[in-house]
Formats: sequence, structure tokens, C-alpha cells
Amino acid sequence: MSSQGRRSTIIDVAARAGVSRQTVSRAMNDMSGISTATRERVLEAARELSYRPSRFGRGLVEQGPITLGLVVMDLSNAYFAELGAAVVRACAPYGWNVVLAEADNAPHPEQVAGPLARRVDAIVGYGVQTAGIRGTGGMPVVALGDSTEQIDAVGVVELAIAEAMSDLTEHLRAAGVARPVVLDLAGETPSPRAVALAGALAPLAADGEVPIHGVDGRTGHREVLETLLENGADAIVAFNDELAVRVLRALRLLGVDVPGQVRLVGVDGLEIASLVTPELTTLSVDIEAIARETVALVAQMLEEEAPLSGRGAHRVVPYRLEVRAST
Repeated sequence: MSSQGRRSTIIDVAARAGVSRQTVSRAMNDMSGISTATRERVLEAARELSYRPSRFGRGLVEQGPITLGLVVMDLSNAYFAELGAAVVRACAPYGWNVVLAEADNAPHPEQVAGPLARRVDAIVGYGVQTAGIRGTGGMPVVALGDSTEQIDAVGVVELAIAEAMSDLTEHLRAAGVARPVVLDLAGETPSPRAVALAGALAPLAADGEVPIHGVDGRTGHREVLETLLENGADAIVAFNDELAVRVLRALRLLGVDVPGQVRLVGVDGLEIASLVTPELTTLSVDIEAIARETVALVAQMLEEEAPLSGRGAHRVVPYRLEVRAST
């Protein structure tokens, strides 16, 4: 019984053992996916609390393998669609299931991880906020992105882009670029990626300032491009490959030669960047490698071969410059 005199629950055991309730279920039912030490710790906590799982609860947990929750921003974005497919493939050798949650179109994007945490054994993805996750202790949470700000709280798979940005600057310098601009996705403030791109490209500009222009991801590019070209822009670096492909189409409709009049660069290395003419130069990242590193880190966390946060829970997947015909 708990200290309040009520019957102990799986949440009580999870709190006592410092693990997730999914881990308690696996330990109580002698399932794979946790280490011997963790199993013994859970069983000891259950004995101390006189906890016994219900027959209904046992029937539920015995039916399913480990489930990984993946948080993405927008599945209509080809990058997140490719990432989702890659994560499913990376989980297959482990026999894991994958549940996807889309943040951008949720009523409260910052809260999607909370409800998801009650259905899965681990959470990975972009923009994962751990504050709403009940029983975070013991549950692997891995943040994906180009920042390591959360490294003291969760695991991090860092998508390192700084070196690729530097390589892009040197490539454009050799091509004679002197007035680059960055096209960002419209928002209240410039995105961290756009700010980083502008900073990397700053040595190319005479005044050391590279303008950032926010645009809608899908429409309304013609007017912005006309203004940029009138102001002498000779290179456009788009927030991602999807935006770069749409900009390429708009430039064609304006009769602008790429790369003759203006050079064009995307980010992410999606397949669509190689399916247009001219093929797009891009800062490319290996999405399959992101998925493999992420799933492997979660597996190590579940087996207690890696910590849940800190340096031991930090992995790096680098971007690289892929030069093609658009520059």
C-alpha cells in the first residue's frame, strides 16, 4: 500500500524505482528491452509497495513490443516524411513499433509530448518539451536539431551544420558572390537556422550584413524575388530544399537564369533537390544516419548502456556541402 493508505499503482512503482511506467510493465512481465539491474530495481520497488499489476493491465502489456514516439513538425514537409520513414526502418531490426505525433498542426504544439509519453517507451524528435511528460525519470527522451541546449535534461542527436555553412561561404566566394541573401520561412522573428546562415555568409558582403527575408513556405515568392533582384542579390540561400525548389520555379517564371544571374542554394539534401533543373546545391544531411544514431541511442538508454542526458547521451550527425549546377 502507498503512504496515503490507498492501493499502490504502477505510477507509484515507477516513481519509487525512478523509471517510466512502461519500464515497470516490462519488468513485471519479464519482457525484453530493459537491463537486469533495472528489472531488479523495479521488482524491489514493487515489493516495498506491495504492488500487484491487474490481470487486465498484464494482458495489455504482454501484447506489444517497445514503442518509440516520434515528434515531427509537419508531415507535409518532405524532410519529416523522409525522417519518419527512416526511423521506422531503423526500428525494424529491434522489433519496435513507431507512433508519430505532428506538432505544428496540433492545438497546443508545445504539449504534444505529454500525451504521447503515456503511450510509448521513449520519445524522440524536434521541439520536444519535457515539462509535460509525466514520470520522465527513466524514460529515454532524445531531442533532434542543431542545438545542444537540452543536453543536461535529455539525450541529443546534434545535426552539426556550422562546418558545412563555412564550406558554402568559401564555395560562393570562389564563384564571385558579393551580395547573398537568406530566404527564411515567415515567422515573428528570424529562425535560428536563418540567423546562422546569415552569420556564416557575412564575410561575403561588403558591409558584413546579409539580409534575411521571411516568406511563406508555399506561395507569394514572386514579389520578394523581384525586390531582391532589383537590389542586386547574386545568391539566394533558402531555409530548406522545399523552399529552394519553389523559389527556382518562381525564378524561371520571371525569366531569371540560375546560376547565370543568381545562384540558388537549399538545405537538407532532400531527393527533390536532385530532381529539378538545374540540380540544387544544398547543405545535405544523411537522414538515414539520423535515424540510425537516434534509435541506437534509445536502445542504449533502455539497456542502461548510455545515460539519459549529458555527454554520454550526445551523438553528432554532420551536414556537408553538396555542390550542384545551381551555383
